[in-house]
Amino acid sequence: MKTTDSDMHPLWENAEAIDELRKELHKRLSREEVEYAWRLKGLAALLQEDPVTLHVSWIQPLLAAGVDLEVAIACIAESHFLPN
Repeated sequence: MKTTDSDMHPLWENAEAIDELRKELHKRLSREEVEYAWRLKGLAALLQEDPVTLHVSWIQPLLAAGVDLEVAIACIAESHFLPN
């Protein structure tokens, strides 16, 4: 992707390049959504909790506090499996 110094807007080579990038982005987003669903389901099974309840009760508050998804899942797992 090229940019010009004057306006800093990307100059795409052609419409095919834009279409290819759009398809790649769609694939990545789909993979991330499926990956998240698998992680949520697996964590919910380990905690013996409903995935929706787990998301609302645990993950959403952590995300609202500014933690990213990977850290939120790691924190939940650590808090559940570490000895008291």
